[in-house]
Amino acid sequence: MKQGFQNSEQAAQMMQFRCPRWEQLPGIALYMDQVTGYLNEVFAPLCPPGEEKVLTKAMVNNYVKQKVMAPPANKKYGRTHVAQLLVICALKQVLSIQEVARMIRMQAEVCEMRRAYDYFCDQLETALQQAAAGEAPAPVNDDDRLVVIHAARAFASKVYLQKRLVFEDRSE
Repeated sequence: MKQGFQNSEQAAQMMQFRCPRWEQLPGIALYMDQVTGYLNEVFAPLCPPGEEKVLTKAMVNNYVKQKVMAPPANKKYGRTHVAQLLVICALKQVLSIQEVARMIRMQAEVCEMRRAYDYFCDQLETALQQAAAGEAPAPVNDDDRLVVIHAARAFASKVYLQKRLVFEDRSE
């Protein structure tokens, strides 16, 4: 008998994903290798097989060049950089880099970085859990939050589809 997706290893990876909150991000400034290693480790459970790297040094350098994020201070990246890169790593899967940059700027206008980042993490986890469980998302009436919610849902939908395809390949 074929196991359902909701009980699969792939669904469990989505359900168990935890986005580090602001206070859990490294409290000291990190060098480029440390930043890329940290973020690749965070996203590893959500990556399709064979695509374990969501962030490279070249990508970070391009985000700085394109002014998606501020340049590092003395070649070190602080908590704000790491938070922005985490959001970028998730959303670049479903939006262009310029759209991601615009969204980050929009959120910065309505609340402080720390609150915006933690809210994004909450929405990302909720969207992943709902997608994995096959649950419909609850309606929302707050325009400022709706942008974040839809972005998180778009990412979760992509991850769900990739995980579902892996599940189907393994269960055939």
